[in-house]
Amino acid sequence: MARKKGGGEESGGSWMDTYGDMVTLLLTFFIVLYSMSSIEESKWAEIVKAFNKNGKTKVDQIVLVVDGDGDKPAQNSGNDEPEGKGLTEFDEFYTALVEYLDSQEASTAEMAEQGQDDGDESNGTNKENIYLKFQDMISFEPDTAVLRESSYDFLDFFGQKLSEIEDKLAVVIIKGHTAAYDSSEVDSRILSSERASTIANYLETNYNIEPKKLFPLGLANLYPVADNKSEDGRMKNRRVEISIIGVNSPLIKNDLLKSLIGMDYDYDKILEGTAVAEAVTGKANEASDEEKTEEKTEEKDEKEEE
Repeated sequence: MARKKGGGEESGGSWMDTYGDMVTLLLTFFIVLYSMSSIEESKWAEIVKAFNKNGKTKVDQIVLVVDGDGDKPAQNSGNDEPEGKGLTEFDEFYTALVEYLDSQEASTAEMAEQGQDDGDESNGTNKENIYLKFQDMISFEPDTAVLRESSYDFLDFFGQKLSEIEDKLAVVIIKGHTAAYDSSEVDSRILSSERASTIANYLETNYNIEPKKLFPLGLANLYPVADNKSEDGRMKNRRVEISIIGVNSPLIKNDLLKSLIGMDYDYDKILEGTAVAEAVTGKANEASDEEKTEEKTEEKDEKEEE
């Protein structure tokens, strides 16, 4: 019988099996880490902006360039002070609105948008323009300006958040829209105006929003977003739109807008008036001090003469 030749392969798996197991474990570890992490979009945008070489250019990713032969740590080539002031109260207000709508699983009819920069000169101030549209979240009883019970949850949330930034508000424009319906006997312009005013009154009464900052506007059925021939289309047209404009917004610095909405106050003039008042008061105080000094001198002279 022939003998078997020795020198066969060692029993057990090869080194590739061990290496494969290690890579699998590492991959699983990083997947778990990723699943536990969350990135807030607004904060990520600020991080990206800080690494941006040109602060005025919008970017979506961070690129680090290695200097020299790669033996030195990469330096941030962005500006020493990135443009903008970071997250503002309006950014936080907008984020809170979006999170609320998400938590309520709001329909696509409910919309929240924040004004974007139109150019380099805006310096982020257009973000103080926030635009809202509601169909179901704020609704009224048919042919009346009576709010449905389902509307109060959002209005209370909205009013509370609005009151927190009231000193930053220039104007809140509340626009009421109705649908064109032949069988309705109610005047659509009056109805839309009353509905907008109902919301303004609620915010003023319950959350002390300054009346001059609330501008209700009835637009009747003049600006439909859908066909009024179907009930679904008419539901879309029955809506409330709210524009929130901040004091630093380019829109509010436009004298034409102020005249159109009837704003009778000017923040620049108010500041100037305060400075003038302080200056006048200071001069008045100086004058009164001089008069007191003269009176004391006269009294002293009279005593010496006696």
